[in-house]
Amino acid sequence: MNISAEPEAYFRIAPEDWLQAEMQGEIVALVHSHPGGLPWLSEADRRLQIKSALPWWLVCRGEIHKFRCVPHLTGRRFEHGVTDCYTLFRDAYHLAGITLPDFVREDDWWRNGQNLYLDNMAATGFYRVPLSSAQAGDILLCCFGASVA
Repeated sequence: MNISAEPEAYFRIAPEDWLQAEMQGEIVALVHSHPGGLPWLSEADRRLQIKSALPWWLVCRGEIHKFRCVPHLTGRRFEHGVTDCYTLFRDAYHLAGITLPDFVREDDWWRNGQNLYLDNMAATGFYRVPLSSAQAGDILLCCFGASVA
């Protein structure tokens, strides 16, 4: 139950309610709503979600939007297949309510004649546009230290 003094603007759960839920079994997700609001997590929601390390489900406009726990987009340490370039934009789109598949990426794929970004572009709904037509939310692929982007 949301015990915030301003429940339309903020979410707060009583510590005793949280403890009681834990005593019932494993907490697998936290569900709350944005009545009349937007179907993505607010900045405050994200901070609390990262602290909780749980998936958050958001009820908004009669639909349930599921958000897996995503670390902050900035300040990440690069780890191939875990927090790499694809993970970064997959996570950014996830936070905007858009789900992209997680492709298996063997280390050094770019050195073995593969180009996973371009090869999987159409399967994920992306297509090339001229740089002059780029808009907010588009992805710019750059090539640093490899022969493919």
